Amino acid sequence: MLRRPIPIEKMVQEFKKNHPNSHLLKIDKFSLLAKYGAAARVESSVFEICGRKWKINVEYDKDAEHVSIYLENQDPVNVKLKFQVYVVSQLKPEWYPKNNVIMEFDASPNPTLQGIKLMSLCGLKSKGFLIEDCCMFGATLPDQETERPGTAECYSLIEKPLNDKVTWMMTKFSSFDPEKAHLSNPFVVGNRKWRIEVHPRGYKRGKGESFSVYLVGEGFINNEPKAETFVKCKLRVLDQVNRNHVEKTASYWVDAEYDRDNGFDEFMPLSKLCEPYLVKDKLYVGVEFEVISVTKYV
Repeated sequence: MLRRPIPIEKMVQEFKKNHPNSHLLKIDKFSLLAKYGAAARVESSVFEICGRKWKINVEYDKDAEHVSIYLENQDPVNVKLKFQVYVVSQLKPEWYPKNNVIMEFDASPNPTLQGIKLMSLCGLKSKGFLIEDCCMFGATLPDQETERPGTAECYSLIEKPLNDKVTWMMTKFSSFDPEKAHLSNPFVVGNRKWRIEVHPRGYKRGKGESFSVYLVGEGFINNEPKAETFVKCKLRVLDQVNRNHVEKTASYWVDAEYDRDNGFDEFMPLSKLCEPYLVKDKLYVGVEFEVISVTKYV
């Protein structure tokens, strides 16, 4: 089994100190990218190199067992420059590949990304780039000058996170305006705040026909990096008599900013919004997180 010569935490700190103009994206629990297919794309938070804003995207093609990496321009200005994207060795102080790429970056809101194939999964494992289910990718602008050290963040998928089950008790349900959206109190799962949103008389395709339920992504806690969040969760309305709950499971990429469009317009028919679900004017709506991505500065 391959072992690192120094702890991974020290390795990250040394890399930041010795590599200005760089951003490092450390991915923990790399094997979970294949388990949760929709999570096989990892997107960093927005970072700055030499006065320009960027994102790194890493994609793992589990069928081809190959990893690709993208550098995405976040500034509203077209730019053509030289850059490197790489995967970092955990056995010796080097990265791969070392060749420079010159590319013109589009300033449009939805730019066409050009991926650079890095290495196969077998290569990552055998050459010391993937050790103890951890891999480190990055990007640098080699011809730009700055005195600032490199930056780094860590992305990981957390199964059954702390506070994975949240239930909202809606008392005096008949007093809720049927034509408006209603939000639960905020709660924290992972490193950001969430709310449950319901529309008693439906919303969008469910308007007038269904009870609509959504998971709302809000702000981040403790100044954590604002990164798009992957969530696989189960939304439910509780059966208060037989425990035969109405449940629906789905996966979402929740935007780094406020995002409320994750859920079901047609969660359950309005004709079912009675006993055993609505009892004594009380309704319970809940969410259970199966997995969530968490991004932290390191």
